[in-house]
Amino acid sequence: MEQYKVIVPKLNVRKAPVADIKDKSNIITTVNEGLILELEETLNTPNPSIGKWYRDKQNQYYWAGGLMKLTTSTTSPLVRLPINLPENYKLGVDVSHHNGKIDWDSLKNGGASFVYIKISEGVGTPDAKAKENALNAFSKDFKIGYYHFCRPDSRNGGTVESDAKAEANEALTIISKLPNPHLPLVLDLEDQQNWDTPLQPKAYLQWITTFVDLITERTGITPIIYSRKEYLDRKLPKNHNLQNIKLWMSYYPSNPDCTKVGIPNGWKDWAIWQYTENGILGTNAKIDINIMKNDILV
Repeated sequence: MEQYKVIVPKLNVRKAPVADIKDKSNIITTVNEGLILELEETLNTPNPSIGKWYRDKQNQYYWAGGLMKLTTSTTSPLVRLPINLPENYKLGVDVSHHNGKIDWDSLKNGGASFVYIKISEGVGTPDAKAKENALNAFSKDFKIGYYHFCRPDSRNGGTVESDAKAEANEALTIISKLPNPHLPLVLDLEDQQNWDTPLQPKAYLQWITTFVDLITERTGITPIIYSRKEYLDRKLPKNHNLQNIKLWMSYYPSNPDCTKVGIPNGWKDWAIWQYTENGILGTNAKIDINIMKNDILV
């Protein structure tokens, strides 16, 4: 397969080539201008006079009129996109010190337009590469946002409320020394191999609400919650009041489909979907890849 770049604002992705390019009967979704795809030419098309057709690894088809072939030296593309992409979606990544050295140009060339950057974890553990990643992403014209890995408990100050406020203030202090974000702050709510929140559902909800309220009061912007369906369903009370906070879902199916993302109890939709932790963009090692459904710029 060879690399092709989308050169039109929107290019249809189809189940098969068609004889008339105006035929919309088999359109699966669309992809945006600038995206780099790995494709091979398809033979025996129904109407060769309208031009060539190309196929990706998922047997989805693209009309050549919306593509430009790239040289073999061009950076590698994204391995895979979900099907049923939402209209006006954005492609992005999230990074931390775990990603090591990042090739920002190849992320951009691969179609990414936004970056979420880890800045902190709990209290007293700033991410070692937060400033470097933020400055590099900002210099390459990415839309940037920051995320804080939450450790909800009562260690800081002795109460759930004081602990949540301590973590929120920690995040705000770090952000004040970084480029202004374009995207809302994210609460990363999940467990780790050797850690999970000790709080019961009612106290866990209190911790999240306290954190969100303080951030919203200080910045005027409501944060986003990052997590997975199973975790939130297990940790939160069923009658929680977080339904108006936007969701960033973590879910890695073998056949990603934007219409089949499980939503936790209490919510109706997702704003961002992290659909793989093994994405490839350019010369970078495996990286988290995300679809942003709606424009949530601040």
